Amino acid sequence: MKSLFTLLLSGIFLHAYAQESDTVNAKKELPFFIHESKKIPDFELEEKKEGTFMTGLPRFEFDPIRGFGVGGNVNLFLNKTKDDAFFDYTAYRHRVNAEFFIFQNGRIRYALNYDAPYIFNSKWRLRADMVHWEDPNAQYWGIGRSSLNPLRFKDKRTGITRNFNKVKDYEENLGLAELGQDGKYYTDFHFNHIQQREQLYNVLGERVMMGGKLRLMFGYEALLTSFSSYTGLIAEESYSLEGKEVEAISNPTLVDLQKADGTWDRFNLSGFKTGEKYMFTSMLAGALIFDTRDFEPDPSRGIFLQYSHEYAAPWLGSNFDFHKFMVQGQFIHTLKRWNNNKGRLTFAGLAAVGHIFGPNINFIEMWDLSSQAEAGGILVLGGGRSIRGYREARFLAPTVALVNLEMRARLYDFKFLKQHIALGVTPFYDFGSVWDQPADMNFKEWRGAPGMGGRIAWNQSTILRFDFAQSREGGQFFFGFGHIF
Repeated sequence: MKSLFTLLLSGIFLHAYAQESDTVNAKKELPFFIHESKKIPDFELEEKKEGTFMTGLPRFEFDPIRGFGVGGNVNLFLNKTKDDAFFDYTAYRHRVNAEFFIFQNGRIRYALNYDAPYIFNSKWRLRADMVHWEDPNAQYWGIGRSSLNPLRFKDKRTGITRNFNKVKDYEENLGLAELGQDGKYYTDFHFNHIQQREQLYNVLGERVMMGGKLRLMFGYEALLTSFSSYTGLIAEESYSLEGKEVEAISNPTLVDLQKADGTWDRFNLSGFKTGEKYMFTSMLAGALIFDTRDFEPDPSRGIFLQYSHEYAAPWLGSNFDFHKFMVQGQFIHTLKRWNNNKGRLTFAGLAAVGHIFGPNINFIEMWDLSSQAEAGGILVLGGGRSIRGYREARFLAPTVALVNLEMRARLYDFKFLKQHIALGVTPFYDFGSVWDQPADMNFKEWRGAPGMGGRIAWNQSTILRFDFAQSREGGQFFFGFGHIF
């Protein structure tokens, strides 16, 4: 399936580029109306590269869950020339992104993405994604409003159940092994872990209207998922109360406990069956988007409004039956400019609310808000693209609200080896909450975290992101590509 997808993607890319090269050879009028608000600002156009070029970097990360990681991202851009009618209105005509990453704990991820705005010089945009990952230590912190509760467990040194303020102290306590009556050691090192394997394939078409401000999107997604539990397995790392490294057996994990105590039945969840082959989620997806942002990879003004809906059902060949939707709004406004518009201070805000419901829900679908604007949706609540000060998936429930506030300051730009580089900083604050159902939504028990980020814009379309955030449970550092919204 992967090889067929890759061949199809390559064929579309080459055919589209050949056709557009034949039809747009000299500066000409747009074949249809595009609203002036969608034009790239003049100060961005001054530095926009022509032709075909690549950007990419090796990546090195450290994750408190997965240890050190190494990989890389490569982007191939086809911008064409300034004579192209669409040069002033889109960040690129074609983009192919390839990503590979492997972590110390064995997590592996690779992805191939294709994006072509105004393909064949039409009002259509085509996007396709192929993503595969395996994670031995995917996070599971519980599902429902109760996930907002403090981290709580038996203190293995005192025997008293108590709250842990810091996730580091909580996890250190979990890793302690206790001697059982059978003379064997037992540990909770993997209490909040599951073993995850996923493959995602999607194709999405987008039709622009109202001069490019209104977009109607629809497509198809195939998701293959497989999970297993650590219960009863030997933990790869555990220490006795005396500090001696020992071989210990994993106690029942949180996912097993919540499956047994009725939590999963209450939310109609399924999809976690240790030892079984991939489960299949076959989904139709659609979205209605109103977008006036001036430059999609790094906008300086505009609004973005989206309603997104995903639907899985047995008649589509799916093992699951559910609906998932999201309402999202973004507001971006530049407050101040300097240095001939090359420096700027821009406020960027996002607010989103999502809900999932149905008689048979794939539990992993709770891990993201439905969004057709990017593959995989918006991961919640916690981690590098939502509330950055909390662990990924720290807060989960059928109904989710998320707010991100950023102040993006571009401070300095220069050219290096014919590459345009711009440097900036981004203080931010993220917050959100979860509920068991929409009727329960209120302004109580929200969780938030402030942070500071650095930004490097490379030839405009590639944004390197460095973020550190501090929550009441600890601090986290992230490095990635692209703004989080």
